[in-house]
Amino acid sequence: MAFLLKLKHWQLFLLTWGLSLVANISSFVNFRLFLSIFPLVMLLFVVGVLGWYWAIATTLFKLLPAGVKLNLRRFKVVLALPVVYILFILGYFALSFLMPDRLGGALVLAIMWIIIPLHLLSMAGIFYGLRFAAKVLKSVELQREAHFGDYAAEFFLLWFSIIGVWIVQPRLNQLVREVPQE
Repeated sequence: MAFLLKLKHWQLFLLTWGLSLVANISSFVNFRLFLSIFPLVMLLFVVGVLGWYWAIATTLFKLLPAGVKLNLRRFKVVLALPVVYILFILGYFALSFLMPDRLGGALVLAIMWIIIPLHLLSMAGIFYGLRFAAKVLKSVELQREAHFGDYAAEFFLLWFSIIGVWIVQPRLNQLVREVPQE
């Protein structure tokens, strides 16, 4: 995923938000087409945005100053939760399209009992991932451990990535030049 950090801001924007915006606009013209491509659009969006967070944290982690202690393994596990959730949702969409008559009341209720906790865990995982990636980015820039007041702007720019990609990505392009090649 480190390749995401080498993209120009407009390339990353098109990858993460471009197709999503086009698909949403096209839903007004042909809603059935939108429903058929929605899983692909959602998958590309999630891979793009979560992959961006992953790339920021794992690539820049190598540039952290010696005194900064962050748990990269926990970040990886926690950021995997939204991926599991999205795969579960995509599976549910596939089942609902392939077998709409079999998804009756009791099964839908049972699935909701799975989806709701997964959704909440997914949200927590995304926010943890945002915080971790923002903290790593700012800690690398400051060359000391950043506190929330230091990286609050980065946190919100990553959260609202439709705007943040234009501001954060050029900084990442500059920093990634300093990362040793493996």
